Amino acid sequence: MGKHRNPAYTEEFRKEAVRLSELPNRTAASVAKELGVSAQQIANWKRQFNRLS
Repeated sequence: MGKHRNPAYTEEFRKEAVRLSELPNRTAASVAKELGVSAQQIANWKRQFNRLS
């Protein structure tokens, strides 16, 4: 079983982070800093959700 470096975030939290990062006046970096996650993590979540939709 793989060990995750990051604590598990709820799907709702991840979707909200991605949604915020896509707003016209926001960047993934600013949202990441606000939420206490990395911009790379938001990019990963965005990729995951795009694959699923």
